[in-house]
Amino acid sequence: MKHNLLKTTKIGLALLTATMSCSLASATAFVAKTTGLWSSGSTWTGGIAPAFKVSSLDQITIGTGIVITMDSTIVMTGGAATLALTGQLTSTTNSIIVAAGTFSGSGTISADSLILDAGAIFSFSGSLTANVVNNAIATLSTPAVIMVNSVLTNSGAFTVMTSGSLTMGAGSVINVKGGTILASGGTLNLSSPYSVNYISPSIITGQELSGTGLKNVTVNVLTGNTVTLSSSILLTDSLRMVSGSLVLSAHKLTVDGTISGSGTITGDAKADIVLATTTGLSSTIAFLKGSQVINGLTLNIGSGNYVTLLSNLVIDSTLTLSGGSNLVMNGDMVTLTEGFAGTGSFTVNAQSALIVNNTTSIVPTLSFIGTSIGKFTLNVGATNTVTLNTDLNVDTLNLQTGTLVLNGHNLSIDGNITAPGTGMVFATSASNVSVTASSSTSDSLTFTYPGNTVNNFTVNIGAAGSVMLGSDLIVNGKLKLMNGHLNTGTNNLQIASSGSVTGANSNSYVITNAGGYLTMNAVVSAIDTFPVGTLTSYSPASIMLNTGSSTGTVSVNVSPGVYSSGTTGTLLSATQPMVSSTWLFETSITSGLNANMQLTWSPASEVNGFVHTGDYIAHYTAGAWDKVSDSLNASVVAGGMFSIERKAITSMSPFAVFNRKAVTGISEVVSNSSFEVYPNPVSQNLYIKNDAGITGLLNVSIYNVLGQVVSTSTITGSNAAISVNGLAPGNYFVKVNNDKMTVIKKFIKI
Repeated sequence: MKHNLLKTTKIGLALLTATMSCSLASATAFVAKTTGLWSSGSTWTGGIAPAFKVSSLDQITIGTGIVITMDSTIVMTGGAATLALTGQLTSTTNSIIVAAGTFSGSGTISADSLILDAGAIFSFSGSLTANVVNNAIATLSTPAVIMVNSVLTNSGAFTVMTSGSLTMGAGSVINVKGGTILASGGTLNLSSPYSVNYISPSIITGQELSGTGLKNVTVNVLTGNTVTLSSSILLTDSLRMVSGSLVLSAHKLTVDGTISGSGTITGDAKADIVLATTTGLSSTIAFLKGSQVINGLTLNIGSGNYVTLLSNLVIDSTLTLSGGSNLVMNGDMVTLTEGFAGTGSFTVNAQSALIVNNTTSIVPTLSFIGTSIGKFTLNVGATNTVTLNTDLNVDTLNLQTGTLVLNGHNLSIDGNITAPGTGMVFATSASNVSVTASSSTSDSLTFTYPGNTVNNFTVNIGAAGSVMLGSDLIVNGKLKLMNGHLNTGTNNLQIASSGSVTGANSNSYVITNAGGYLTMNAVVSAIDTFPVGTLTSYSPASIMLNTGSSTGTVSVNVSPGVYSSGTTGTLLSATQPMVSSTWLFETSITSGLNANMQLTWSPASEVNGFVHTGDYIAHYTAGAWDKVSDSLNASVVAGGMFSIERKAITSMSPFAVFNRKAVTGISEVVSNSSFEVYPNPVSQNLYIKNDAGITGLLNVSIYNVLGQVVSTSTITGSNAAISVNGLAPGNYFVKVNNDKMTVIKKFIKI
């Protein structure tokens, strides 16, 4: 009996519950009649409270003066559901979620969070305070007064209309997921410290960055996507580049804190970046490859602190390194096109490159930190300068225009000189210059005047290469010839009275054959050796002033070939037994000269059956080569080289080494001059005109300036053609002869 009663009771309760559920399901209107809990039936007209999950059949009204406390989260899920609020809806822990339906009214909302899904209609115009607001409505234009204490997440077009406002609390965050935040008649109150996170695909920024309280911005939009600035911004804390790229779009980015992350920055010629922090940056700044141009970059991060680049950068206006700030180039290339300011420095490595393309001088000095910079390019205009504040160790020096002022510092070139323009170096005796390369440098090293004095000059060029001087140079210390050659070109290389030459040998000497000189101070009773030579041959010369001689400087040039008139005329070395080199001496000693001379050469310079018997040093003087007693001049062998001495020289001019069988006068060499060669210069065919009426077969030999035969042929007749098309451009001599006559003519092949 008791069991049946219990069963009947359960059935009755089930029927009552089902009846109540049917009553609730069919309810369409809930009107709050008094202040109270949402779940309390006494709060609502009819004594039945609406469910926390508001369906599409529910229409809820909370009138003016009524305060409803949410004792659970309210979820609106029905498309036809409505909640009209002119009173208050409040909770400190629960939320309002509008997945679908309409939320309207002009009352007051206080909630932990308000979630507006894409299907929601939010036409509320009252006051809203929440810790979290999440809007996914595609277009939300609201006149509501909204206070967000913690997080605003927006993925739609969120517009604050007239009479409305959006206020972000201290320490709050705005998450942008594809939408925009704008004020159109309304107010954005962003004066308290807040941050903005971009966590959507590509987007253009809105007014969320306009507040004075902006501290941090995070870009996390995945690789390949962008956040494009619509205005300049100031970050008082940090820029976090997690992924994607921040496009500056002609605006100014100022960060008074740190930049971190692996994302990139995309600049343009109108964009500026200002970094101002007293601690520097622990991570790198990466610019998008191919979009590395900005207008200006300013670093004001404190002495000894640094900012590191992770990509190439072109700065169209001015790079400013204030207060000792350091820019770490990290193997990248920085191009300056307008200016440099500040007292900071560049940290470089062998992969770094600095290109200075200014149109004016750089007034501050440049400071470098690091073992070596890969490439330094100077292109500042012919009359402008760039001044060093530290030594410059560079792999490739490219001096296009302007002057690099060493300012008492050292210049070490550890690779190549590429100077297709007119750039120069200004040095003093306080600076050392060295050139170390695996082969010949591409271009010459040119010094200004004044400014062409150095302390030590070191040459260490591999593969028998050379470095060319583009100007005169004075060495006050040591000329260190470690390997390879120093080519004077047409200039004068002077070793000062305080200087000296070390290391010269057949693999490392001074090339002078283009018309340049090596100048040294001659000393009484001391041998001064001039380590000179041509492009192909080491031919040093030595001078010793005898007791009683006047003193001064002596300059030596050695060039290939020996001519009938000293440095002009017929090429004697084309036919006569001799050493095919001419040593041209000049001196500042105008009277009282008395010197002994020694000339040295390699066997490769000997031509036309030269033998070491009866050879002598001939001096071109009084319009002819003189001939001294053979018995006083004997060749000696030293280190595979031959040398010969001549004593008591009292004047300077060309000198050469002849064999006693050599015919030295032009009248002896040329027995018939009734020949003409044309055109001169010539490019293809050289014509030989015979006006002497000489008949029969004539031999034709063409010699280069080294006295080497490069072509032979025979001709007959009064006007014959010889092809020179295969010859390299340069100076040549053509010899026409038979057993009765010899004629030698000079021509230029172009």
